[in-house]
Amino acid sequence: MDLTKKLAEIPREQRVAFLKWKYRELQLMNQVDRLTDRYLTMGKLIRHCLEVIHRFFHCRVAGFLILGGGRRKDGGFFFSHRGPEGDNLEDQRIVAQEILAGYLNEPFADLLVNDPSSSLKARGITNYLVYPMAIKSQLEGAFFLANRDRPFDDRDLHFIGVISSQLDNGVVHARVLEDQNKTNQTLKLRARELEALYAMSLSLSFGYDFETLAQKVLQSAMTLVSVDRISIMVYDPKTDELRTIFVLGEKQKIKLVKLGMGRGIAGLALLSRKALVVPMGSDDDRFVPFEFPSFKPRKIFSLICIPLLAGEKALGVMNFSILNRKKVFTSKDLETLSVAAHLISLALQRQQYYQLSIKDELTDLYTFRYFKERLAEEANRARRYKMSFSLIIFDLDRFKSVNDTYGHPFGNVVLQAVAGVLHNTIRNGVDMAARFGGEEMALILPHTGEQGTFILAERIRAKVETLALEHEGKPVKITISGGLATFPTHGETAEEILEAADAALYRSKEEGRNRMTVAETKVKG
Repeated sequence: MDLTKKLAEIPREQRVAFLKWKYRELQLMNQVDRLTDRYLTMGKLIRHCLEVIHRFFHCRVAGFLILGGGRRKDGGFFFSHRGPEGDNLEDQRIVAQEILAGYLNEPFADLLVNDPSSSLKARGITNYLVYPMAIKSQLEGAFFLANRDRPFDDRDLHFIGVISSQLDNGVVHARVLEDQNKTNQTLKLRARELEALYAMSLSLSFGYDFETLAQKVLQSAMTLVSVDRISIMVYDPKTDELRTIFVLGEKQKIKLVKLGMGRGIAGLALLSRKALVVPMGSDDDRFVPFEFPSFKPRKIFSLICIPLLAGEKALGVMNFSILNRKKVFTSKDLETLSVAAHLISLALQRQQYYQLSIKDELTDLYTFRYFKERLAEEANRARRYKMSFSLIIFDLDRFKSVNDTYGHPFGNVVLQAVAGVLHNTIRNGVDMAARFGGEEMALILPHTGEQGTFILAERIRAKVETLALEHEGKPVKITISGGLATFPTHGETAEEILEAADAALYRSKEEGRNRMTVAETKVKG
């Protein structure tokens, strides 16, 4: 019976049966219409449509494949099974997808097979039907029905055609909504990116110290890119070495890591002046592993190393690490992280310029102006938190005679040697060494009392005395005198501490030089 004909074209004796089939057709159309009204996403719409197909056609297997569905997370393939647990379910799923993929690759008319090949029967397919779904004459996908107790016939092709034609508007609507959701997600992501980039660039306008600024910039970057650890390495051209100065997201012992130019992935990135994306992470042959006796870093599964440059000048490298085997960096991640690296380069340059402005070029000690600022800060901090700190003022003995006898170039060598003793003796990052100008130098020692200060001063004096300096092959002996004062024993303000230490230095000179003298205790009046 041809269900596409009009009632008048049907013989009178067949009209009752014809109307019963048309009534079933109307019921089927109503069910599909309700689905398209209720389910607005492609996945839910197709899955519930397969449920209707199971009930209407009494088939145990149903599937649908979207043309070009590989772009979707589900691959565009939907499969549903209703039947005994013993059915070869996985084989049936694979067969359904293979048949639909082959059909969509070379589409033709509907396909009805009631006697499949023995190979298909062996894989659990007893009969099947394939029907295309087209929207505005464009092929969009195909249905697969299989494993029914009775053969498929022309009426089944008609009814699956009804489902296909009723479903088209719902599919178009679902696709429009999916595209709209993707657009909204893209816009939200772009807004997040702009917000994070603005926050990163804004950080540069504040007077943050480098570590605070780096933390703010990189925390903003981590809102956009999934990164487990970030480290910053600076390049020292004197030693030709990369040294880690900042780590975010991992134990700080990684700060001990050092690499030479061209060594390891970070060193190669700096040498080539190009970012390196390393999907294999620490399994890459170029990776240099680092381990410590009491600490084993986690494995790196994906790595990006971006050189920090000022024009062609090498400043350092930024390393971005993923420590999760399920994640990997993308090209989009590289773009975002490159922006962060550029801002860190600017921050490093600014820090270097600032260091140049507060450091003495000859000795690499802090300038007198910066020393006075730090002394005032330390005095205020000690007074506020009721803690001690100490000050030592040094003066090279008979330095004018050294300059007159050996010349100013050798005098500069002496100053550098004594400054080197200070650098190598004090606590890095805690104590501060400064040059007053001429041959006077000073140390600020936070959280240090009178006894500890005197021990340190004597150690420095002894080291200076044993310096192996020569001029034209002849040894030159250098000695140093000093005066020390401690807060609050010898003064309660920066000015009082400075005056007390200076007076103690004067006594060291008066009493024969090459000695350290403690300031006189301040008498409270």
